[in-house]
Amino acid sequence: ARDAVSHFSVGSAFLCPSVKLAKGIYMSGDWVDRAGHASWSTEKAVVTGRQAAEALSKDFNLQCETTIIPAAPDTEQLAALRKVAKLFREILPTMPGSNIP
Repeated sequence: ARDAVSHFSVGSAFLCPSVKLAKGIYMSGDWVDRAGHASWSTEKAVVTGRQAAEALSKDFNLQCETTIIPAAPDTEQLAALRKVAKLFREILPTMPGSNIP
């Protein structure tokens, strides 16, 4: 995926709507907040579609089997990289001229 392009950027998850906007109004897609499910692209669209179906079924007392398999836990390497990234986010904004979100 060397030439891959993403419309997501640091902090863009803040702008993503949730699956349920109001009773009777539901959304899904890779741009919808995944509510803790660490997936992207097609996988995220499928997960949010299932989450929307589950929210709809609860709101209207329907029976719906939308079992979502939890994402695998982070590997040791990924967990370490997340800690390093968090540390950088905590340290760099305090440096003059830093504009890293």
